[in-house]
Amino acid sequence: MPLTNYDWYAWHAPYDQLRTPETDRLEQVQEAISAALDTAPPGRLTAVSACAGQARDLLPVLISHPRGPDIDALLIELDPLNASFLHGALGSTALTSVDVVVADAGAAASYAGHVPAELLLMCGVFANIDRKAARHTISRLNELVAPAGSVIWTTYGGSVGDAGDVLTAFAAAEFTLVSLVWAADRSWLVAVHRFDGAGRPWSDDGVLFAFRPLAES
Repeated sequence: MPLTNYDWYAWHAPYDQLRTPETDRLEQVQEAISAALDTAPPGRLTAVSACAGQARDLLPVLISHPRGPDIDALLIELDPLNASFLHGALGSTALTSVDVVVADAGAAASYAGHVPAELLLMCGVFANIDRKAARHTISRLNELVAPAGSVIWTTYGGSVGDAGDVLTAFAAAEFTLVSLVWAADRSWLVAVHRFDGAGRPWSDDGVLFAFRPLAES
């Protein structure tokens, strides 16, 4: 759950600059999304972005990728300014199957009607929750991700030290690592996992995660 006293709209400002660590990370996420769509089965697909922010990762790919029209997408974003940005961005596209929900992505109920998904984005989530919350969240991803579906996640800053624990948790939850890209200075990473388990019925009960105090992130 994002902190209400933090400006998550302004947090996106580095993405408007020519070259920053954020734009480098974004480029890797977009490439991972494109690769996941390249190998996805034919027909309708569902994509969900938790803590979508301004969806600068997913939306440009849906606009440009040949599979974009096949995607039913859910963007979960709690910050109202970012949600307004998303509505405005969508209004300038031809995308008709993208829903924006102003809700807490940490609440299981926020995913109702859109899971299991073939593609789940958890970009930045593990950068803002502790190891215990990360393990709990990953243990429930078999409710959110369809068999053979993909999870794309990122972490950065001080939380990169938790990356090994997160990778171990994914392996224990029957996810296979597909790709892992580190920044040259190890300040961020982008990972893709494929769910090789059988899945479990989705439940809207409980909390998946809650953001920790910003000073600890």
